Amino acid sequence: MLKMVVAVAIALAIQTPNPAPVQSYAGTWTAELAGATYVRLELEAATDALRGKLSLGNMQVDKQGQVSKAENAPRESTPLTEVVRRDSHLSFSRKDGEETDHFQMRLLGPETAELVFLPTEEFKKELADAGIPLPKPIRLKKASR
Repeated sequence: MLKMVVAVAIALAIQTPNPAPVQSYAGTWTAELAGATYVRLELEAATDALRGKLSLGNMQVDKQGQVSKAENAPRESTPLTEVVRRDSHLSFSRKDGEETDHFQMRLLGPETAELVFLPTEEFKKELADAGIPLPKPIRLKKASR
């Protein structure tokens, strides 16, 4: 019986990813293309939660969904809402005019992460109708302090 309990505990420990500490996400994260910083994500650790803001420049994707052209992100950032840390990622939203954009961020290492745009079904259809592929995850680098 004890062996079974230990085996189950080990199996659960292996299957349950260890979430990254809040401090691992804190900092300024950017994405650049051809000298343009088109993503600036600023996250601040507040006790056991995160808050932040996001600034995105205009960008275009190629037929594979990779960013092929980008403009510098504006100086003004939009506050993040619904910031939630889950197992292996951070999810958050931001208001963009009348729309609300949803994102996920996944740490790849201490200085790198991926930012994924989570479009609504309606927006996915608009992109498909226009022949535009879904954007691939954007590689972010953490700025050194």
